[in-house]
Amino acid sequence: MAYDPAPLEQLTALVPPPSSPLFGTRAWGELFADIGMRLPDDYVAFTERYGSCDFARWLSIYDKRLLTKEECARIPEWMDYYRDLREDSPEDFTLAMWPEPGGFFQWGSTIDGDAMGWLTVGEPEEWPVIVVPHDSDQEPAIVETMTEWLVGWASGARYDTSGFAEGVEGHPLVCERWP
Repeated sequence: MAYDPAPLEQLTALVPPPSSPLFGTRAWGELFADIGMRLPDDYVAFTERYGSCDFARWLSIYDKRLLTKEECARIPEWMDYYRDLREDSPEDFTLAMWPEPGGFFQWGSTIDGDAMGWLTVGEPEEWPVIVVPHDSDQEPAIVETMTEWLVGWASGARYDTSGFAEGVEGHPLVCERWP
């Protein structure tokens, strides 16, 4: 499947990138070599526009080019807590975690402790998005790119956007540099 820039343009219209994005300086090829796989072109294009960012003070996406070679080597440890839960309750925690075959590879997280990522099945452009919730049952994978998922979330097509209201409870749906 070839990269389609339309979802990135839709997302940019809904939620512009930070005014001064934080970009990693490593070359993509170097990063891919250090993590041992190529990431989807959709993620690359998103990151080149938004950098490391935070949506509505809730959803953070990290530009992995900011990681050192040593930090890349520790990526498999990011989901050790899930592996521990899976060992204790395999019927409740069923996902493989990268670098296991077809394993979950994280691209984002929420302030609530949810992890967003891909199931690394097939070619990177075919990886479905999946959310590993912190306090509810696992939902099925969504056959969309990361940016398509973000458009569905930001537009309210997938989730209720009432939390983006101004005031005490909500945060405006803006994208800011993170961290």
